Amino acid sequence: MSLYNNLWGVPVYKVNTNYTFSKFNQDAKDLVSKHIEETKPDTGKAKVFLERGKFLENPKLHEIKDLLNTHAYNFRDNVMMCTNELEMQSSWLTVNHKGDSHPAHKHAHTIFSVCYYPRAQTGSLTLVSPNGKNSFQKDYYLGLSYSEYNVWNSSDWTIPVLSGDIVIFPGWVSHLTTPNESETPRLMIGANYWLRGSMQFFDELDTITI
Repeated sequence: MSLYNNLWGVPVYKVNTNYTFSKFNQDAKDLVSKHIEETKPDTGKAKVFLERGKFLENPKLHEIKDLLNTHAYNFRDNVMMCTNELEMQSSWLTVNHKGDSHPAHKHAHTIFSVCYYPRAQTGSLTLVSPNGKNSFQKDYYLGLSYSEYNVWNSSDWTIPVLSGDIVIFPGWVSHLTTPNESETPRLMIGANYWLRGSMQFFDELDTITI
């Protein structure tokens, strides 16, 4: 597990699972391949298959769902150190043909997001700092000059991804992907998670149970 602790104070989890598209069972391969065949290249935009946000609810994809859940629980238990019940809210597949990318966006109403790349020969996931400011620009904005960019002075951070990689980050973090430069379509299976249970600050009277 890699954890970028100092990325503007935002926890980012990255690990390579070594579980790639070539290792999918045949039913999962056929289902994903069918979606790839339905997409058109040369549009410049990622193709997203939502299936009502329940992509991983298909029984043919249970191994992939179990994989994402395993790492989601690892993030909850060892990064958040949280004991609330964890639930997958939604899941989807994106297909990026050569030249395709995904524009900057956030995942609203999500505690954290899991991005799994079963096949990625080129490209990166870019995370954008809150309000586009680095660690030295929280309450002001100065055009400083830097000898080298690092996790403290950058307003965005690019994480290269390869086949089998999983990246987890809070849902409020704006993120995007760089274009796929390979002739082979890049695949990403994503999932958003939420926590359940009683939530109350120790010094507050208000509480909520989800």
